Amino acid sequence: MNKANQKEEELVEITLFADGDRYQDDVFVCVNGESCLIKRGVPVKVRPMFARALADSAEQDKLAESMMRRAHERGEAVR
Repeated sequence: MNKANQKEEELVEITLFADGDRYQDDVFVCVNGESCLIKRGVPVKVRPMFARALADSAEQDKLAESMMRRAHERGEAVR
């Protein structure tokens, strides 16, 4: 394994939000056919590709919320 691949495989620690209600279930993440199930509310170490996928998903959620809020403010229907 070369240094670039070795660095890519170093695990990163993340903690997913948990509230005991809506955000209580484990989170399934799949990237390029590889998957993992991540427990919420506790620090876990995952491969960087899974951490990136979760970060990208959170960013998309923020962008979608922003677009829906702006559409609502303009009086447009949000489907």
